[in-house]
Amino acid sequence: MDADEKRRVELAEYKFGLIAPAVNGTYPDASMAEYFRRVAAEPLGLPDGTVVRLKPSTLASWRRRYLERGFEGLIPKQRSDLGTSRRIDADLAADIQAMHAEHPKMGASTMLEKLVADGYLAEGELSAATMQRFFKRNPAPEGGEAAVKDRRAFESARVNGIWQADTLYGPHVSNPARRAYLQAIIDDKSRKIVAARFVGKDNAASFQGTLRAAVASHGVPEKLFVDNGGPYKNDQLSLICGGLGIVLCHAAVRDGAAKGKIERFNRTCRMRFLSALPASATESLDTLNAALAKWVAAYNATVHSSTKSSPNEAFAAEADRLRYVEGGEAALDEAFRNRIARKVANDATVRIDHVLYDVPMGLVGERVELRWTPGREDDVWLCMPDGARRRLAPTDKQANAESRRAKPAYTIDFGAVDGGE
Repeated sequence: MDADEKRRVELAEYKFGLIAPAVNGTYPDASMAEYFRRVAAEPLGLPDGTVVRLKPSTLASWRRRYLERGFEGLIPKQRSDLGTSRRIDADLAADIQAMHAEHPKMGASTMLEKLVADGYLAEGELSAATMQRFFKRNPAPEGGEAAVKDRRAFESARVNGIWQADTLYGPHVSNPARRAYLQAIIDDKSRKIVAARFVGKDNAASFQGTLRAAVASHGVPEKLFVDNGGPYKNDQLSLICGGLGIVLCHAAVRDGAAKGKIERFNRTCRMRFLSALPASATESLDTLNAALAKWVAAYNATVHSSTKSSPNEAFAAEADRLRYVEGGEAALDEAFRNRIARKVANDATVRIDHVLYDVPMGLVGERVELRWTPGREDDVWLCMPDGARRRLAPTDKQANAESRRAKPAYTIDFGAVDGGE
């Protein structure tokens, strides 16, 4: 996904964050209309730095589009000049960046006034919003002491209101010899560990598997609170969460302590589980995960010092209000498939994770959308132009070498050609 598409997905995430209470029915107001009026009452800052005032009807239309088309209904259509300013040319951009580097603390409005006073711009030629967007995409070098973070204790009002997730470095396993990483997800209200497993690679695909296990067994959370590491901040996770109706929230950069509950669990796991781990448990990932599952089961059954009840009991007390993915395993597979666009090569193939797949010949040269589950070569699907899905199989070059090709649409009778004199 390129930078333009990434910005569009970020805007869709922002939109969903505003309408999520209306989608999930968790708004605190007397009615949905009242909630929309309250949100629209104050100016809002978009991800690109633009400050806008929304109408309640706009929020209502976003909700309607989400219900009709899912997360994709919130992604704005791509514009040919997205990501660039149509009012700031290259020369003016260089002048603004030089002035911004010289005065990094100068705000957009003050910078605009200085540009007009110094003769770089005519009065009214640029708006403050345009300058703010330019600043957002071209930040000045940071300097000075970091501000003290306003960090306060919080707790979700309900089970599955917020999940927190993080990764903990684990021990080395023997077969195969590698470092293991513990990926864990905790429910903020009950303190229940809804998923925990050791993986060989701490990447986006492995965390998607951990999240899938949690959603399958404990339902869909309203929010997922994570840090800015690669497994947690990527386009595919944004699309998966958007499709499931989960608001994906990231802690501030270098502020992992904001996720206090999962950080506390990691410390407990390190002191009580990893420190007492026998050598036999590190023979493989399977043996390590078997030992972890036994320990986590005991953890969830033990009374927690904060809630005064066991995580299992606190979670079960609100079991009647949990939301699960309808449709079983097939629906979960669809919800967690990754998405990517590929141009079909001249030999009617596309490549995913270094593996070639055969595509219908009629799509040669076309840009198509693919959906697949990482690590599963048998779960790659082509989204056809008419909306249908077609499962793709890995290319078998030897079989293709023996397959018969379609006959040409014409023939040449060489016997009828005049040889000339």
